[in-house]
Amino acid sequence: MIATEGQTVEQGNQRLQPILFIPGYGMSALTIEVDRKGKKATSFNFLLPAMNPDTIFKEFSPPTSNALDYAGQSGLNKDDIKLVRYWLKLKIDNNGKAHNQENVVVRPISIGEDFAKECPRYRGMMVKLTSMGWAANENLMCVPYDYRYPPGHTAFVDNLRQQIVKHASIHNQKITIACHSQGCLLAYHFLRTQDQDWIKRHIGLFFSMAGQFSGCSDCLRWAFQKEWSWHHKANANSPSDMSWVGELALGLQTSVYGDHVLYRWGETDYRANDVRRLLKDARAVAMERATNHYALDNQNWFLDGVRDRKPLAVATRIVFGTELRTTIGFDFVRGDPPQLNCDQPQCGGLYKQNQPDLIEGWGDQGDSTWMNQAPGRWLVNPKCEIKEYKRVSHMEIVENEQVMTYLKNTIQDIDSGIDTCTL
Repeated sequence: MIATEGQTVEQGNQRLQPILFIPGYGMSALTIEVDRKGKKATSFNFLLPAMNPDTIFKEFSPPTSNALDYAGQSGLNKDDIKLVRYWLKLKIDNNGKAHNQENVVVRPISIGEDFAKECPRYRGMMVKLTSMGWAANENLMCVPYDYRYPPGHTAFVDNLRQQIVKHASIHNQKITIACHSQGCLLAYHFLRTQDQDWIKRHIGLFFSMAGQFSGCSDCLRWAFQKEWSWHHKANANSPSDMSWVGELALGLQTSVYGDHVLYRWGETDYRANDVRRLLKDARAVAMERATNHYALDNQNWFLDGVRDRKPLAVATRIVFGTELRTTIGFDFVRGDPPQLNCDQPQCGGLYKQNQPDLIEGWGDQGDSTWMNQAPGRWLVNPKCEIKEYKRVSHMEIVENEQVMTYLKNTIQDIDSGIDTCTL
């Protein structure tokens, strides 16, 4: 049965629990509003090109060719195209805290109103779930967010809570929170920081797909690359701006990576606990301050799981792909020493190396197996609650038939009061 908006969604005698889906890094559609002194204010929609291939834009109505055309159709003036990178660039103060540029507001285009427009990269997942009985924008919603910031530093918590209250009331059911990649860290933060009795009353299941719970090791290279390009295949450019602190500033957990070398610069090795030293050595001084400010190992909500091994208050499933070569770090050539008084990565020695050698491990071509197994320390029954899918990549997992069926079956079990992993 494919449900349409306005229908009660049932399969047989069992209703399907509503799903609130949290997207991965750079896959939320954002509105950028700029109030310029002496000039006309501007407002337009934005999708990060590197994270949203040109093919997805053909599905819009009216269709567009790429991210630049999408921004132009929604209000971006041609004379302002070069300014978009600056408007999105975060300012990092002396304490390491990140701020928007002056007079710039960045927010999701909407929340829970139009799944395909808010999170277009997940249209394929949306189609699969609607074929299983869910109805987009009725009991299957996307909750986008400003991915430039780390957990707890945007309106995401309030937005998600409002959506949970709204749909728990409408459907008289608990909610499933499903997520992908960076979205899982934000969802995890939410589940750790809200009142636990409230969580139990309103949420039935937390379902993580390729969740990045420990920072992003291969993302650290982005601090040393050219700024993002309007051309999504510009591999020599960073997928994001080097001021991004969403996960880049969170550090890497030694409990996950141990003594594995994640970066090498000439003869010097950098491991998980050397992130701040690498940023400082490479003269990414602002990001080093942000890493110190936002580091996960300084956050009590994160340490509840890593250090204290407390389980979440709701049933949890962690799924990810394995047996694919994945980049976990980089080997840089040691070139000329940094310039005197250098405090930017552009003059720090790594910035011009567009193709450093790769340091690889096993994972899903986006996350290492080490990272994906990190939640095992706080799960009740990790052998049951963690499920691996061989040779399923980081983006394929959200459309994989087996994964979607597992999601549906788990939701139905939980909704019936059965958690097979805690029996």
